[in-house]
Amino acid sequence: MWNRPFYYRASNMSKAVDSYKRAILEELVRRNKAKKKVKRLSLRAPDFILQNKAIDDPARFKAYNCPRRSGKTEGAAIELIETAQKYKKGKCLYLALTLGSAVEIIWDTLKDIDERCSIGAKFNETKHEMRFPNGSKIKLAGADSSSKEMKKLLGQKYRMVAIDEAGSFTINMVKLVYQMIRPALSDLRGKLVLLGTCENIPNTFFELVTTGKEPGWSVHKWTAYDNPFMKEQWTEEVADILEKKPNAIETSWYKTHYLNEWCTDDNLLIIPINAERNYIDKLPSGKWNFVLGVDLGHDDATSFSVIAYSTASPICYVVDTTKDTQMDFTDTANAIKAIQGKYPITKIIIDGANKQGVEEMRRRHHLPLYAAEKTAKADYLRMLKDDAILGTIQLVANKCGPLVTEWSSLIWKDDLKKDEDPRCQNHLSDATLYAWRECRHYTFKPPTRKPKPGEPGYEDEMEKQQLARLRKRREQEEGYDYHYQEAA
Repeated sequence: MWNRPFYYRASNMSKAVDSYKRAILEELVRRNKAKKKVKRLSLRAPDFILQNKAIDDPARFKAYNCPRRSGKTEGAAIELIETAQKYKKGKCLYLALTLGSAVEIIWDTLKDIDERCSIGAKFNETKHEMRFPNGSKIKLAGADSSSKEMKKLLGQKYRMVAIDEAGSFTINMVKLVYQMIRPALSDLRGKLVLLGTCENIPNTFFELVTTGKEPGWSVHKWTAYDNPFMKEQWTEEVADILEKKPNAIETSWYKTHYLNEWCTDDNLLIIPINAERNYIDKLPSGKWNFVLGVDLGHDDATSFSVIAYSTASPICYVVDTTKDTQMDFTDTANAIKAIQGKYPITKIIIDGANKQGVEEMRRRHHLPLYAAEKTAKADYLRMLKDDAILGTIQLVANKCGPLVTEWSSLIWKDDLKKDEDPRCQNHLSDATLYAWRECRHYTFKPPTRKPKPGEPGYEDEMEKQQLARLRKRREQEEGYDYHYQEAA
């Protein structure tokens, strides 16, 4: 066939030559497409200097602290893709608060980059995985995944893990980062990137990292003004906001979302504890009633809080707090018994949402459990806040670290102050609230001081005492026992 001339009359074309011509044309089309793929666009934008600097940073533990529209998610997507392309059969993980938010934030961005740069990746919409020709993959997941799923995910070896929305995480990030994710990176010396904006939730792990209070992290910050694709639009947007609402610059939402500043809204903080006012080293000596509050969970933490109170003291004391995940009813019952072994518990108040589980613990484990009162929660949280401000609730400092962490971050959802912010952990706070509502320290009445001779009221006091003695004598003489009530 190769010896035949390429040109001849169409009428004399044989079927074999016709087939050969079609094959040649198809090959030319295929090669033309291949040439176009070779001339693909770069993943990076050369003039996006700060984003490129963050991506090129060789540090294993990095943080991107940027406000909205700054390009931090695009930067993370680029770094994930470059890492996946660099290592054959490498695994990368992208975490957000939920799987839904992870998909919403980065899934389309990954697809756009793949199409724009002709990467040739395949997207599994069921498993939420981006699979590369070299066998590598990027997996999307949510931090709200079940403990079983998280253990499965973090039991693998990763080249890179990115955690988005890190400024909104109020779970135990120290445990997540250092005890769960870091071991999954150790074999391959992988890297971890935290991404997020500044938030009004105080004292989060991300805030500690980005403000330099948590050592060992390389922090990168930039704004939409540094994004060459958004600078002009962002400038116009900010100018429009300030023209219509000049005072917006003083609000927490403007400071966090536009200026990239951490801004705790103290007005929304539910329980404002203070070390000088609310911390003690140990429980004072005395006769105390001990109440145990229990908030049930499984994937969420099951929490225990012990409070001591006495009607002879105006102050109640949180003497012990603990919490743990993956606790079934038997684990919870055993934990309660262990606490009973440490403190003479007079009453156990438990989250009664799971009535079947509570009843099982009552019957099988012989525990005197009382269902927690949950009505008017917002009102009682405000009363608990008053106790904190007045110093009439105090915490044994070395026993209440987990509770301090929750209370320092627990805020109202909005200015209406009816619901807690759903982003905040409150399990130990709830357990403490259950126990606190049973305390009767508020019935305390200070003893009245009797006037001394020569002081005003001394003679009146003597008359009252004399009258009391006469009444008692009369009761004894007449053989009956009754009490006289003083006129108001």
